[in-house]
Amino acid sequence: MGLTLQALISKSQASQVSATLPWQVAFYDPGPPPVVADLLTVARKGAFYEMIVKLSDIRQKFDARAILVSPRRRLGVGEVQLATSFGIYVVLDCDQDGLRMASSGSDVEEVNSRFVHAILKNRSRRVASDCRSAILALLKEKLFTPDELVSELGLSFNTRTVTSQLRSLVNAGAVRLLGRTVKGEGVYGLPGILYPVRGDLSKISRISHMKRAIVDTLAFCGRPMSSAEISERLGVSKHQIRSLLRKLSNERKTIKIGDGWILLGKNIDINFEKSSISG
Repeated sequence: MGLTLQALISKSQASQVSATLPWQVAFYDPGPPPVVADLLTVARKGAFYEMIVKLSDIRQKFDARAILVSPRRRLGVGEVQLATSFGIYVVLDCDQDGLRMASSGSDVEEVNSRFVHAILKNRSRRVASDCRSAILALLKEKLFTPDELVSELGLSFNTRTVTSQLRSLVNAGAVRLLGRTVKGEGVYGLPGILYPVRGDLSKISRISHMKRAIVDTLAFCGRPMSSAEISERLGVSKHQIRSLLRKLSNERKTIKIGDGWILLGKNIDINFEKSSISG
């Protein structure tokens, strides 16, 4: 009889095997060599250990190749190591090659390492996703440097995970480098959010940040705004706002209409990122 994942899942070759006790299994071929396999379908605590007892009993009674097939989410690395110590193969329920290797008598540790690799890979993806979500949640509130993110998330994620996932978010455009501190550290935030100005920004980054904030404020308002209104909205002195408005006007990015200011052009695209990372 040929052992396939489809046959196991459908239980079309289910058998009762009498070892120390009579056992119902999803597959049994008396061989030689005997091959027994069963599918872990129950999430109930203890089901895995009951299956280890069953397969171990049949393996010892008939010197059979014993195979436990399971979804990835049902078992951890510790359970796979326990099965390995009993000489039982553990195969992922979508790994036909692993099942073929087990039924043909390949090394137990070699076969089971495939399952462990799948567990760790899935865990790594889940951790990465959780870390990205945590970074985005923090950046909704304020600007952060990479070291600040590492410090904030240190109880949940290691330094390498935080920095690599921040880099991934930047590459995807979900997070932007918005400036640098006086020490040269990158400062990161989300596109479209009006952040308060950090006191430790470099002079060039501070000016760039304020320019961007003024442009975003004018864009969101949709009407002419006075320097006093912009000052109140951003929490920056009127003197600074008037100075920056003049610079933006000289750069042909804003224009004064009466007592208010508007963006010059409906589809203006202002990118301050280059200057924000050079200071």
